[in-house]
Amino acid sequence: MAETQREVGERLFKEICGAPAAASETEFLDITINHIFGEVWSRQDIANRDQRLLTIAVLTTLGEWSPCEIHMRMALESGDLSEEELQGAVIHLAHYAGWPRGSMAFQVLSRVIAERAEA
Repeated sequence: MAETQREVGERLFKEICGAPAAASETEFLDITINHIFGEVWSRQDIANRDQRLLTIAVLTTLGEWSPCEIHMRMALESGDLSEEELQGAVIHLAHYAGWPRGSMAFQVLSRVIAERAEA
């Protein structure tokens, strides 16, 4: 039997974010699971690797460091992006999103890489 949109969303949320979605049932969580993960991340016209790269770019540009760190960590853990690719992306982003944002993204990535090395 095929997965429901909710099941696809829950599976992809765990795969993309590294943890199951919160157990609370709110309208916001429903939209997040059903739409962002069940519809957007499940699309087949762009690879997860590219979606991760785009998401990291947007989060860096917006200065949203907590979700950026999650996406960087999971990009490395999933093998979608290597350390070198993420470092290159951060250098590229620094020139388009601004040096302070690029600098902060580099700090976040450095922390993620260091934590993985310690584990």
